[in-house]
Amino acid sequence: MSRKLVLLAATALSAAVIVAPAFAQDAAPQTDAPAAASPDESQVVIVRGIRRSMKAAIDIKKAAINTVDSIAAEDLGKLPDQNVAESLQRIPGVTIERNRGEGRYVSVRGFGPKFNAVTVNGRTLATDNNGREFSFDVLPSELIAGADVYKSPQANINGASIGATVDVRTLRPLDQSKSFTAAGSIGSQWAELADTQNPEASGVMSWRNDARTFGVALSASYMDQEVRDDEFTIGAGHVYRSSTDSYYNAGGVAGARIGPDVAPFTHISMPSNLSPFFFVRKKKMTGLNGSLQWKPAENLTLTLDTLYSKADITEDQTGLAYDFSGGTLVEQVVQGNEAVYQRYTGGTVDQILQHDTRDVTTTMVGFNAAWKATDTLTLSFDASTSKAQRRGKEDSDFTTIRRKNMDLWFDRRSGSPIYDYGFSSPNYDNASTNPQGITAHYYIWGGGSDIDDKTNEFKLDAKWAPEGAVTLYAGLASEQRTKTITTNSMPFGQQCAYCGSDRVLPESLFSNTNMNFFSSHSGNIIRDWVAYDPIALINQVKQFADADGKAFAPGVFDPSGSSVVDEKVTIGYLMSDIRTEIGGMPLSINAGVRVEDTNYTSSGASRTVLSAVPNGAGQNIITVSDVVPVSFDGHYTDILPSLNAKLNLTDELIARFSASRVLTRPTLSDLSPKQSIQTNPGNETIKRGNPDLQPFRASQIEGGLEWYFDRTSLLSFNAFYKNIDSFVTLTTTPQKVDQVTFQVTVPTNGNGAVVKGFELGYRQVFSDLPSPFDGLGAQVSYTYAESDANYVNAVANVSYGLEGLSKDSYTLVGFYEKYGFQARLAYTWRDKFLQVASGRNGEPEYFDAYGQLDAGVSYDINDHFTVYLDGLNLTDENEFIYSVTPDRTKEYRTTGKRISAGIRFRY
Repeated sequence: MSRKLVLLAATALSAAVIVAPAFAQDAAPQTDAPAAASPDESQVVIVRGIRRSMKAAIDIKKAAINTVDSIAAEDLGKLPDQNVAESLQRIPGVTIERNRGEGRYVSVRGFGPKFNAVTVNGRTLATDNNGREFSFDVLPSELIAGADVYKSPQANINGASIGATVDVRTLRPLDQSKSFTAAGSIGSQWAELADTQNPEASGVMSWRNDARTFGVALSASYMDQEVRDDEFTIGAGHVYRSSTDSYYNAGGVAGARIGPDVAPFTHISMPSNLSPFFFVRKKKMTGLNGSLQWKPAENLTLTLDTLYSKADITEDQTGLAYDFSGGTLVEQVVQGNEAVYQRYTGGTVDQILQHDTRDVTTTMVGFNAAWKATDTLTLSFDASTSKAQRRGKEDSDFTTIRRKNMDLWFDRRSGSPIYDYGFSSPNYDNASTNPQGITAHYYIWGGGSDIDDKTNEFKLDAKWAPEGAVTLYAGLASEQRTKTITTNSMPFGQQCAYCGSDRVLPESLFSNTNMNFFSSHSGNIIRDWVAYDPIALINQVKQFADADGKAFAPGVFDPSGSSVVDEKVTIGYLMSDIRTEIGGMPLSINAGVRVEDTNYTSSGASRTVLSAVPNGAGQNIITVSDVVPVSFDGHYTDILPSLNAKLNLTDELIARFSASRVLTRPTLSDLSPKQSIQTNPGNETIKRGNPDLQPFRASQIEGGLEWYFDRTSLLSFNAFYKNIDSFVTLTTTPQKVDQVTFQVTVPTNGNGAVVKGFELGYRQVFSDLPSPFDGLGAQVSYTYAESDANYVNAVANVSYGLEGLSKDSYTLVGFYEKYGFQARLAYTWRDKFLQVASGRNGEPEYFDAYGQLDAGVSYDINDHFTVYLDGLNLTDENEFIYSVTPDRTKEYRTTGKRISAGIRFRY
């Protein structure tokens, strides 16, 4: 380990590229919203220390009328964190959902990603996901000058959301206190499991003339990353089976696949399959951001912003998969209604290599003209367009191979999330890595999706601030968003052209992975299996098909898996900002109303399953209808009042109260008529959208106290109550077609619920301690959220609550800053939460409680150069997802530690 760290540091320090910005915006968000203090000469500065960044966030919070928390540039990706999402989790009320070691989505006050709006400089940013939820893993933190989380809305803030609006801010040159500034960094990250060095670099420059009439700011970032995690999964979930099911038939004889020593059983839960996987992700990401500002007149400021981010992501999952659909069940142990041990003879074991590409390009161009028409009237026009393009439709493959006549078993009695498992062949040794007798099986060649998301926004805002206590605001806006999903697929017959597994593949296609699966686990498991090139395998199967006269070609456009959702929103608002006194105490009130009129169309195609019968070889024979075009229209109007009040009880003690009506529109993927049909035995599912969905609507109130007992210290408490009229829930019902029962899942408007809770926040620099301890500081946040939501999953016959809601979550950060030395130790913990209400086989799936320890140190060599060393997941925590109860594993992942080192520069 130490040798690798030395090599990593040497690599970083010897590089010749300069990277990583150190800019931040210390006060107001760059909109005309009255949420924060008015900018002044010192508003935007180069942030060099922890104290400065903490003070910047406190200043924004203290000045705002509504509830807003902020992160400065020094803390974006420098806590240490990998992206904006991981930095935001340090804010009270904010948690993240991790995806294989990286924070990807943000939840606020128990509301998951689809309930939160993400904007850049107040403008909606397009996303490459199926829905509205934004993936922060494609937005480099180095391009950002700060981020604000608006937990209570006000009428002129863009972003309809029950959770929160997250607004990330980019650098503006005329706001900088110095005429010229530049910063950068270069480093490398070592990923433990992949044992790779991953270079990363970024830089930023800002220039303005002395008259502050013209300026330009540029920033850029680059990273080349390869990481690995090991995953034990029950890919198709747990299923309920009986000894009389057709699943155990062979040749039409009931129970023919059950040995004489196995007692009859009814409705017993068992894993549908076992799938240990090596997951390798390669990501190259480039980010560019620019801002040009010009003041042709003293009362007119023109701003042009551009943002470009390109992430080329390749994911390869190489794993075993045996689903017990072949062979004879000869031993079984049942505890309660769970099969905890099974052994099959003469069965089949498959292996899967899934190759996915996710090439994402995100762009935004925005123009703003701010005109101070008179001493009291300011007008602002803003226009923006944002695009997100995700490509992977023709470069994604799902390939399988099959081993026949295997003896296989699993054992869950150890209580570990990783079940003991193994298989062997009576004909040769080392069955998992032996290339003998491997046959062709099931393929999806060139079957993936392309996603295009485009948003256009136009806004006209007016602010009238006459002398006195009242400021008035009014505005009109138009937003148009189009989400297009284009899917390729192969016909069922071609996918399963060799499901009979009667073609033996050349041994030369295969080699040993030599990757030692889940080396930290001591159980009785298989550690290695064969690796192969999926393209070479597909070419070989194509040769078989040509010789056998079978159709086998790459996927083609699938109308039923594609859709277009077009949404148009017209917005108008009126708002007042009142500043007065009560009993000599300053009182600020922000009250307004926002009207949003929404029209949408959803178009695509549909098809139905006409017949479905088992083929006797572990697969189903499916016949589907021709596709039929479908199209839907929808319209609704919402009136959204909001009230925010701030009372300065003393200079240090502030009381807040907010009340509002809010909404979150249905996620775009739920509005889509597109559908997916899964035909694997034990996992026969049909999932489709529902274009008739109504939005989530809620009434909410909150109140709190904040004690600013020092310029860099804060103790805060905030309680919230949200009454949601109706939630969109997933409804799953069984539908039998011939001999196969499909679980059909459709989103529907369900009952409402109440979400309530509170937040505690504490930040302090212990500057009153004697030297050298006066460099110590701490940051603590805790959130409690609960809900009375109680929905019933008819498939699993269990109740469940709200997706994304963790009852408890907290963050502990300790830091030291003195003598040019900075150190941080951060621990973040989140309670379990419902990840998917209806997952595999229609069962709810939970992400177990997770805590992660990160650390970072840096040292200022001089005023211009800083060296740093960061460590992520130092305690090597694992991610655990389970179905219904913790003894039913869905996924269990180890991601390993990640260590970064490098050098930063500033001028």
